[in-house]
Amino acid sequence: MANDMDNEDPYICVGICMADPDSGYCLGCGRPPLESPDVVAEIVVPAPKPASNDPDDPE
Repeated sequence: MANDMDNEDPYICVGICMADPDSGYCLGCGRPPLESPDVVAEIVVPAPKPASNDPDDPE
């Protein structure tokens, strides 16, 4: 049977999850900043359609 202490998180969450702006460490439990992910989400903004001079166009 494995030792339960090996699986314990060394940073006990106290319910105050807020990063210090200078160090990045959690102000509640002292957890160090997370590694930045390799994949970053990007915002895609659709290009506006050119104006149409067609009177039958609903836009």
